[in-house]
Amino acid sequence: MTHNSAALLSVSLILAFTVVSHGASIITTNGTQFVDDVGRVVVLRGLNLPADAKLPDFMPLKVKTPLHVMQLYGANVARVLFTWEAFEPNRGNYSMEYLDYYLGLVEALYKQGVYTLVDMHQDFYSRWLNKGCGEGFPQWAVLVNPLLTKPPTNGVFCTAWILQGPFDLSTWLNWYMFYQGSEGVRNSFLDMWEYLAERFADNPAILGYDMLNEPFGDEVKQISPLYEDIAARIRKHDQKAILFIEPQIYAGAGGDIALKQPTFSNYAMAAHYYGQTRKKFVVFPFDGVIKRWKAQMDSWNAPLWFGEFGANNDPNPDNVQFQAPNYIAMVYDELDKYLLGGTQWGWTDNWTPANHDGWNQENFSITDQRRQIRSNYAIRAYPQAIAGTPGTFKIDSKYRVLDLDWVVTDAALSQGSRGATTEIFAPVQGFFQVATVSDLQIKVTSSVKCTYAADLLMLNCLATQPGNVTLHIEPVSL
Repeated sequence: MTHNSAALLSVSLILAFTVVSHGASIITTNGTQFVDDVGRVVVLRGLNLPADAKLPDFMPLKVKTPLHVMQLYGANVARVLFTWEAFEPNRGNYSMEYLDYYLGLVEALYKQGVYTLVDMHQDFYSRWLNKGCGEGFPQWAVLVNPLLTKPPTNGVFCTAWILQGPFDLSTWLNWYMFYQGSEGVRNSFLDMWEYLAERFADNPAILGYDMLNEPFGDEVKQISPLYEDIAARIRKHDQKAILFIEPQIYAGAGGDIALKQPTFSNYAMAAHYYGQTRKKFVVFPFDGVIKRWKAQMDSWNAPLWFGEFGANNDPNPDNVQFQAPNYIAMVYDELDKYLLGGTQWGWTDNWTPANHDGWNQENFSITDQRRQIRSNYAIRAYPQAIAGTPGTFKIDSKYRVLDLDWVVTDAALSQGSRGATTEIFAPVQGFFQVATVSDLQIKVTSSVKCTYAADLLMLNCLATQPGNVTLHIEPVSL
């Protein structure tokens, strides 16, 4: 790539406080990328929350004040758990209390400049299955289970829930009966999705719908047809939202994705990856996985996005070098290489040393009981919206260096100043760890003017002519 000469620019502050300048945008897909309403390429990153919303009363985040940290973390999207059992505890009766709670989260996040991806969450069908260690589907949707009379535990006896799930015969049978349409449970699931789409349609805070978290079943014969039917119901009422599809649960170790290419449009693959081990034949290394999955989605001409990834803060006996923070830094480095987005698992405001995330003794929360960031998360800089054609992006977390290049196109300039502005989450104090903008050396192509917002979180780079742009930022004194 040929670059114009770069000049060291003094960076001025924008006097008016801006939360997120593309907060009112409509995000959609364009080939393998997400784009906003002025055609900029958007990188969507954030968190899954609340991670402790899987158990009654299913509404752990009643006070929305802690959500202000999303802006400090650079999140522009949150994958927010939605629980069918909470919404339809009794068949045919939807809980408006739960829906109001959920919409309250959506609104609170949007005020912070964060879009919501509605995540229809379940783990091995129901908490009334998998030895009381699942969650998601309501009790009335469980058609076969000899343990229904025993209360679910979701405690210390459930630490191996993901390993015991495939061997739970009742779970197998219920998934089979669900896909077969037994006793109308599958149709009730579709009815619920249609109702939600009607309620959520035209809500500017809703990015899209993740139609089913980590489904269990045959991807070709069972899961893909289900997605087609859900999409048909949603599109009756909501033509704009992005539809996110997921492979079956164990693809999260990096296996092949066998889903059929959807017939509906405006969709993305919400892949999951949990590879915090290097045991052979257990998981595939992420660098190879992301390359393989990206090639598959390129062939479909649709975006690859990571709905879940994360690092358990428990000691990792498999590989000392593959614990947090090393592991999670590796994941983000790979995402940066391809300029891909995703939502890390997870965030909860109620983490404790005793109960951890509050479900099955999982220990993935990025904050502790004092809301301090734990070792499995770090505030990282990344471009949120690129005006033109993205090039390469890389950060050096050790020396706090950022490099980005892109090509400003005539089409970007034709959209006015906003369409020609590249927005970068580059917190002066949170990432570069300096006090003021004057402590940074910012070099950018002379045809571009970069200014920091008053909050010192967002760097906005406005182009005045088409061509190649290079941006380099590092502290003045290392």
